[in-house]
Amino acid sequence: MKKQTLSIAYVILLTLCAPLACFYIWLLTVLPIPWAALGEWADSFGKGVLVFLLFLLPVGLYWLAVFILGVMNIIKSFKMHKSGDTAGCVNGMLLHKYGLVIFFVVNFIVMFLFYFVVTFGSLVGTRGLALFAAPVLLPWLTAAVVFTVSATWLAIVPGAFYGIQVIRFTLREKKTGYAAAVLHGFLQFVFVADVLDAMYLAVRKWGRGKKSSAVIGILYIVAAAAVIWGVVYLFG
Repeated sequence: MKKQTLSIAYVILLTLCAPLACFYIWLLTVLPIPWAALGEWADSFGKGVLVFLLFLLPVGLYWLAVFILGVMNIIKSFKMHKSGDTAGCVNGMLLHKYGLVIFFVVNFIVMFLFYFVVTFGSLVGTRGLALFAAPVLLPWLTAAVVFTVSATWLAIVPGAFYGIQVIRFTLREKKTGYAAAVLHGFLQFVFVADVLDAMYLAVRKWGRGKKSSAVIGILYIVAAAAVIWGVVYLFG
């Protein structure tokens, strides 16, 4: 487990994203900013700058920590491959792929609800009048969705590099062909498919992670059933 400290830290930090965000928002609501105590400094720089600093600085530091840990994990994966640590790469891949399932499930639910409220909620709230603003708002909404998906996709990149190292080991041991290796490499960077591909590589090719794979498989089935039920409930 000592070899996987970086992977564990990365997974934990991302998993805590939603709880930390909720705590931070709550903190901002219960702890009013003492403008009077800030005195001349607040008058000189303005309250807007203070709000910007107070709100964005902790958020920026959090994502900077995520970024640094992600880069360190990528570097670590290459070092493990260079040292011939197959088990370390397989374990690192599984820690990232399986460990971040909760993060991605929560992220999907939050983003789905957010964009659902923004779109259908606006239509219901304005009794359809929001349609007249659609030509102006739609490009911004599309850009927001693309940014959200892209930013979320970056979270799988460090784990994907552990997967790449596993694929390189698998290819070197002649447990797969070049065409299959390319396909596995592509799947490592695709939502949902990356977890299933990691499961296949670990269990089928290297005989590792069977119990954790069974747990994640059940979780995937439950999550899929919940999503289907939610869609049917909302639109049925």
